[in-house]
Amino acid sequence: MFSTPRRALTALVLALALVATVTSPSSADKKHDLEQQQKAAKGKAAGAKRDLDESSAKFIAAASALKNAQASLDAAKNNLGKTKGMLAVAKTVDAQMQVRLARSQADLDVAMARLAKGQAELDASQAEVEQFTVQNIQQGDRGMRAFGDLLSGEDPTTFTQQVTLNDSVSDAQVATMQKLAASKVILQINRNKVKALRDQVAQQRKEAADNLVEKRKLEASAKAQTDQVTALVSKRSKAKSSAAALKKEDARQYAILVKERNSLSSQLRALARKQIASGGAGSGGDGGSILSMPVKGNPPITSPYGMRVHPITHVYKLHDGTDFGVPCGTKVYAAASGTVLQEYYNYGYGNRLILNNGIMRGANIVTTYNHLSSYVAHPGQKVKRGQLIAYSGTTGYSTGCHLHFMVLVNGATVQPMNWL
Repeated sequence: MFSTPRRALTALVLALALVATVTSPSSADKKHDLEQQQKAAKGKAAGAKRDLDESSAKFIAAASALKNAQASLDAAKNNLGKTKGMLAVAKTVDAQMQVRLARSQADLDVAMARLAKGQAELDASQAEVEQFTVQNIQQGDRGMRAFGDLLSGEDPTTFTQQVTLNDSVSDAQVATMQKLAASKVILQINRNKVKALRDQVAQQRKEAADNLVEKRKLEASAKAQTDQVTALVSKRSKAKSSAAALKKEDARQYAILVKERNSLSSQLRALARKQIASGGAGSGGDGGSILSMPVKGNPPITSPYGMRVHPITHVYKLHDGTDFGVPCGTKVYAAASGTVLQEYYNYGYGNRLILNNGIMRGANIVTTYNHLSSYVAHPGQKVKRGQLIAYSGTTGYSTGCHLHFMVLVNGATVQPMNWL
């Protein structure tokens, strides 16, 4: 991918015969870079680096789909767990209700049997009382009849026996009447008990029926949710496979990116040596000691320079520039005067422009502008500080419009903010 740009770059280097004095990066730069690496190693820098550069849009979408699929699966499993719990409760309650209903029904059967027996006893007592009443009417008062017999000359002993018999019959009548009254009371008590038990059984049957309806609903819901979980497991599995495949492809492309980055660094170091050999003539720089902002308006930094743990791949790697959050189509300006070395499309950096800014602070400075939407300046063209050279975009590994700005000192990337 980079072989053609590399040949063009080498040819351009020979044609331009750029020269610069080579010195090592400043101690301040080294110290800052070391501090950045130490912070990242301790995990302190990861939280501030939320962008997803060096990840393809397809992989990010697949990772997002996997995350959503997992979230949906977790929610479905949680709902299924709750439904199964409710179903277990409904089944337990159903079993308890059936036991109580059976017990209440048995109590009702016993009460109804007692009621029937009481009714029979009441009917018998009533019949007996009615019989006594009829006999009394037919035979008259026994005591008065015995007294009449005595007056008619009946033996006094017979009179005594008849009076005693009359008393016994009267006692028996009183007992029968008392038994009749008691039977009526007991019968009413049994009727009330039967009514209460019937109401209780009816209520328990209704509750059991309602619970049965709820249980069947929960069973249907549990089945539907189980099917949903099964489908989501399949969906999550496919999303996971897709994300894994794209992650593998991203890793391969990232390896290519690193290889190109190292190759570019090697070429720029060679360029620096050639500039030394030629005495620095024709470098095209403006001799300044700092760089100007490549975009106007004090834009926010969406991702700083430094080592970081990638938020999706969790790979610890270098974010080799500073990301300025600007809309696509924002004007991009030369950070210093210089010569455009190359412009080309890269899988990771997208459309990029490489500008040799010559000697600054005693070192060869090269700036690169990445993820561009289009170019204004072209290879071999000399540009002035602040001159329009391109427009920002979101090409290559990019999840949104921004400018990825890099500074290379003698071929090695450094913290851009130390030069702005």
